[in-house]
Amino acid sequence: MFVEAKHPVRASKRTIDQALDGAVPNWREINRHPQWLEWLQEPDPYSRVKRQRLLDEAVERGDANRVIAFFNGFLGEAAWRQGAANQQPSRQAATGQRIYSRSEITRMAALRRQGKIDDQTWARWEHELCAASREGRIAGGLSLDGR
Repeated sequence: MFVEAKHPVRASKRTIDQALDGAVPNWREINRHPQWLEWLQEPDPYSRVKRQRLLDEAVERGDANRVIAFFNGFLGEAAWRQGAANQQPSRQAATGQRIYSRSEITRMAALRRQGKIDDQTWARWEHELCAASREGRIAGGLSLDGR
């Protein structure tokens, strides 16, 4: 769970909250979600350190970008966990369709390389990603002319 920072860094906590409001508008809802809390108890696949510990460190350092990356990582992974896609909170466009970040796309590719995403799930992901790209639902994505 995204915890309240200790008193000396309260200004950093406010800065992180503001950054999260802009990058992950429903972060407060996600922060209370049981699957988010479970996800934080899992080890990070690269460092093997529990995600909660890494998130706590990012909050203590006032590293808003890293805190945002945790939420985006969860959202990207949660959308494709087997049988759970409809139960997960997600970022959505005004149309109600999911918005993907470049970091989520990178994370999904890493999970595929690690063998954590099967062929059928990967095919669905590619189809959805192509549609999202066409519809401009990739935050920070490039336009078709590369700009």
